[in-house]
Amino acid sequence: MKFYDQLSLIIFLTKVQCGDVNQAEFLFNTSSKKTVNIYGAMMKGYIENNQANKAIDLFHKIKDPNDVIFILLFNACAQLGSDEGLNLTKKVSKTIPKSFYSNVRLLTSLLDALVKCNDLTYAQSFFDASIKNDVGMYAVMMNGYNKENDPLKTLNLFYQMKDKNHSIIYLHVIKALSQIGDYKLSQSIIELIPNDLLNNNQIQTVLIDMWGKNGSIDKVKEIFDKISQPNQYQYAAIINAYGLNGMGIQAIEIYRQISLDLIDEITHICILNACSHSGLVQDARSIFENIQIKTVSIYTAMIDCLSRASLFQEAQNLQEEYERSHPPSLPMHS
Repeated sequence: MKFYDQLSLIIFLTKVQCGDVNQAEFLFNTSSKKTVNIYGAMMKGYIENNQANKAIDLFHKIKDPNDVIFILLFNACAQLGSDEGLNLTKKVSKTIPKSFYSNVRLLTSLLDALVKCNDLTYAQSFFDASIKNDVGMYAVMMNGYNKENDPLKTLNLFYQMKDKNHSIIYLHVIKALSQIGDYKLSQSIIELIPNDLLNNNQIQTVLIDMWGKNGSIDKVKEIFDKISQPNQYQYAAIINAYGLNGMGIQAIEIYRQISLDLIDEITHICILNACSHSGLVQDARSIFENIQIKTVSIYTAMIDCLSRASLFQEAQNLQEEYERSHPPSLPMHS
């Protein structure tokens, strides 16, 4: 089999054909000439199928990795999100040829690995030392700060940027504003967003979430009413916003309008929480009973609803019902 045929098959089998990693491994292992590109294709297949350790094992077998291989390695380390991934990221970053540091994708993947392996301090020092930080690198740092509940640092980065008008940047900035909860600050930044980005589905979703957390229900309704065909995330966001503001009845009205194919676990949890915050226990019971697939998070939301209403025996009974066919879940006991 020719090299290009092997490479095409490995990529096809790992990415397109339902993640058939075993067949891809067979092709890889029977390849007589494993080039860097074939190693890269196999590494990518492992990563896309959540097998980061196997991708890392392959990396160690490559004698002369190119910049794409380093990117794949850092992606694998980011997927691990562990001390092992962090240590390897730091170790390998010191061996990268200086010429590769002009590759922005490589720098972004390295930074992403540091952030996802929970070393934001090291990531910050790397970011500060970089000669040219592009949009992707700013986005990675903002995401890290938001996850560490340090939204002011996200805003500081935003103010530093010359080219701010990217959806990924405003997504992280709006999420930071959701954590801060300052109406005037939020309004001043939202006014900077170009109209074309305001029509972005993801931007609309996080705006609904942000204004809901700010208690600005009029803003929530204004955004939602402009959406001609809300998706499942936007429905969940407005239900959650109503729930946070004690508007359980309105949340139920929205929930009843959603077609079944747009209702998922998150939507169920949001509506049960909305009922909980408004004391609508009977509505919560009815909704819970009609949920076909009840996950541990859905059970936990219903138990929380009952407990908030001081229906402790009913909550206990529901917990025992779950544990008759599942292992105990810590959140249910908290």
